[in-house]
Amino acid sequence: MRVVILTVLLLGLSTGLANAADWWNSISVFGDLRYRHEMIDEEGKDTRNRHRIRARLGVDGDVNERIKVRVQLATGSDDPVSTNQTLDNGFSTKDLRLDLAYFQMTHEKLPGWKLTAGKFKNPFYKPGSSELLWDSDFNPEGGAIHFSQDIDDFSVSLIGSGLYIEERSSDEDSYLAAAEGVLGYDFNDGLSSVSVGGGYFEYVNTSGFGPFYDADEPMGNSVDANGMYLNDYQLVELFAEFTHKFETVPVVVMGDFVTNTGADSLDTGWLVGLRVGKKDSPGSWDFRYIYREVEKDAVLGTFTDSDFRGGGTDAKGHEIGGGVKVMKNADFNVSYFVNTIGIDAEELDFNRLQVDLQLKFK
Repeated sequence: MRVVILTVLLLGLSTGLANAADWWNSISVFGDLRYRHEMIDEEGKDTRNRHRIRARLGVDGDVNERIKVRVQLATGSDDPVSTNQTLDNGFSTKDLRLDLAYFQMTHEKLPGWKLTAGKFKNPFYKPGSSELLWDSDFNPEGGAIHFSQDIDDFSVSLIGSGLYIEERSSDEDSYLAAAEGVLGYDFNDGLSSVSVGGGYFEYVNTSGFGPFYDADEPMGNSVDANGMYLNDYQLVELFAEFTHKFETVPVVVMGDFVTNTGADSLDTGWLVGLRVGKKDSPGSWDFRYIYREVEKDAVLGTFTDSDFRGGGTDAKGHEIGGGVKVMKNADFNVSYFVNTIGIDAEELDFNRLQVDLQLKFK
């Protein structure tokens, strides 16, 4: 009898360990830590020097062969375009918040199609990783349908999305309805490629409502005497990106243009830029230069680049940066912004220096 009982226990234990192993194999843990020194010199204000960290920890899980889930926590406040945490306030403990929580689903009968829903990474194309419309930390909420297909040397990508911005119990909700298409072409035996595309982004219920996220801060956008948005934001974007690889060094030239058809003036933004190199192995490097001009109501100031001019619109100027991979999963980066705040009004100089050490693990 004892032999029978012992055999059953051993079988149960081995089955449980096998199931545990299957469960563990269906998930992966990843994360990164960035340490930053930042200097901000804005005309009319004292120069700021601060140290900041950004820590993120995430889990990818396979629900089945067609559904994947990602959950990620990050430092910082509830700012929609920043997970940086300043080191100050008397060695106080720091916040950790939900940064991503979404699923992606495909179906065998719909090849090339993908559904994403929750709080997810920005699905829209950014030529040369530039940030005319969207900050790099912008993680929208809602749902998106994505179709992609490669046909010989061509690639096609289409996105339709509905994103929830503000839910109001006693007034109309605000949301973003968006569509985007990108066409890519590889040529010159794969050494060169070009991508062109455009999108339409309509923020529903903006005019007459308070600024998103922080009702007291329009981030450069036009507001009335009561602090409400003066304009609607119906953005039309056109962009292009050209890449060529010189032996082992890739060079990317990008251009991006946006106009807000919901405004009568101060409604245009554009940028041009260059990227050289790629940090893909120890000792490798990259360099970038971007020039942009963004009028007051060209884009929604809350969601555009939070580093350029200190965040928001109504500015122009330069972004210069680069970095080197000092060892596996460890990058050293420097960025410098030379900007002017105020395109059609009093101009103020704005300079920003960022020195980063970026560490990743998985």
